[in-house]
Amino acid sequence: MSAVVLELQNLYQRYVKWVSTNPGSLGDVELTAKWLSYFIAGKINNSSAVSELVYSLSNLLVFANDRIIERAHRTVADDSQEPIERRIKVLLTTLEYCEVFIELSAHKIWGTKGKWFIICVIQLIKCLGRLVLTSCYSSTKIVTNPPIPALNRKTVSQQSSAGNESFNANLRNGAIVLKRSGRVMRKVECSPSLASRSWKPPLSANEISPILGTQYGGKQLMSAELVYILKPLIHLGCMHRYGTKSWKAYLVALALDGISLRKYYNNRQALSKEQRVELSRRCVSLLLYLMRSPFYDRYTHDKIACLLNGIGNNVPLTGSIARLILSYIPHWQETYFYMWSS
Repeated sequence: MSAVVLELQNLYQRYVKWVSTNPGSLGDVELTAKWLSYFIAGKINNSSAVSELVYSLSNLLVFANDRIIERAHRTVADDSQEPIERRIKVLLTTLEYCEVFIELSAHKIWGTKGKWFIICVIQLIKCLGRLVLTSCYSSTKIVTNPPIPALNRKTVSQQSSAGNESFNANLRNGAIVLKRSGRVMRKVECSPSLASRSWKPPLSANEISPILGTQYGGKQLMSAELVYILKPLIHLGCMHRYGTKSWKAYLVALALDGISLRKYYNNRQALSKEQRVELSRRCVSLLLYLMRSPFYDRYTHDKIACLLNGIGNNVPLTGSIARLILSYIPHWQETYFYMWSS
């Protein structure tokens, strides 16, 4: 047994080393796994669940490899994050990637009631996690989707190369490396003389980088994020009260999104660049309401069907593709376009 564990540890270490040194080839493998999920759809029994399983595993593979690359290059996304904050973000990100597969699996095993129970549990966990992040940690005032975004591996490699050059330059200039911490320290004989020092106080964080000093816009923006976080639970309550395809539940969710975005845009100058990007993503996600019931059932379905049939009948070689897309749209609409999935 111990030999098996040791062999698995050796395999993992070799995998970590390969991931750290081959980010380009790694991207090709990850992309292949993701496209495999689309190829599986409709090809085998229970293809929806299997396809979502492959898609979720491909996302989790990318997520795990990003963390390996971060540790290898010593560029953790935010060193100021507390361990609990980081763990909550990891949990929320994992749920984002696996949510659809969990819902489909619950429906296969326990039926419709089991599916809605699992949906309520997932949304409750996500809402509680987001509330903790926004209320307890000043570094997270707008929770992105996913909370831990994909790593820009190209930038990480460039920063690592620049860091290695700076490290080598410090060593050439007479610095030493501490054995335990790995910190670079200047030798005493290489330190500047007392006469050359200005004895001025160090610059504050706001003077060094105005972006770091961006202040969050107080109660207005906190209430805007609170509305956005609680929207899934409110929408689920409305669906339970009025029905899953009720106009009242649909309009309540749309109104909550509108209120949240209006509050944000009234105080947009208080947001950082990353927060504005997330705000723009939320604005674009409003287009998903065109694909959500009951609006889809009454208006969008006929328009899309007319468009695809027109393309298939008039554009050469597109008939089979248009019919395939048309057959998949009802499944996609029922699976992906919940009110809380934006």
